[in-house]
Amino acid sequence: MRALECERPCVLLIDELDKVDDGFEAMLLEILSAWQLSIPEFGTVEAKSIPFVVLTSNEERRLGDPIRRRSLYVRVEHPTPQREADIIASRTPDAGAPFHREMAGIALSFRSYSLEKPPSVSEMIDFANALQVLGADHVTEEHRDVLLPFLAKTEKDRRHLLLREEYALNPRRSNTSSKQTQHWV
Repeated sequence: MRALECERPCVLLIDELDKVDDGFEAMLLEILSAWQLSIPEFGTVEAKSIPFVVLTSNEERRLGDPIRRRSLYVRVEHPTPQREADIIASRTPDAGAPFHREMAGIALSFRSYSLEKPPSVSEMIDFANALQVLGADHVTEEHRDVLLPFLAKTEKDRRHLLLREEYALNPRRSNTSSKQTQHWV
C-alpha cells in the first residue's frame, strides 16, 4: 500500500511469493496490471508512481501463469565458494580465513548432496555463528550432530545426510597437535 501511495518511484519487494496463498497472488495481479489496489469497504488506491517490483521465489510451488507473464525471470545461483567465504567473513569477523573457507566448503558439499532444501548463505552464516558459540574453529565429530539442524531443514534431508558416506568425518592430523582431530569433508 505504501509503495502505491509513494509520490516518487520506489522499490516494492515481495519476498518468497511462492509461500503465499492464491488470494494474495490474485491481489498482486491487480497491482501489477492496473497499478491499483481495490480494498472492500475502503475503495481503490491508485498508484501515485509506478514502483519497481521485485518478486522472489524459492520455487516451493509453481507461480501462476498470470504472474509469470508479468515477470522477468532471473535465477540467482549460490555464490562461488570464495564469494561465500567473503560473505561469511563479513558476519564472523573474529574468525580466520581457514574457518571461512571451511564454512564455504561445507556449503558447497551440502549443496551437491541433492537435498530437498540445500543450505542458503544465511543458514551457513547461522551455522558459522553456532560453531563459534560452541567455541570451535572447525567442525568436530562432537559438533556434527548438534549442528546438523542448521543445514538439514527437512527430516528427509537429515536422514539422507546421515546415510551418506561423505557426511562422516574423516580423521586428519592437526598441524598443531600430535593427537588426531576430526575435520568435516
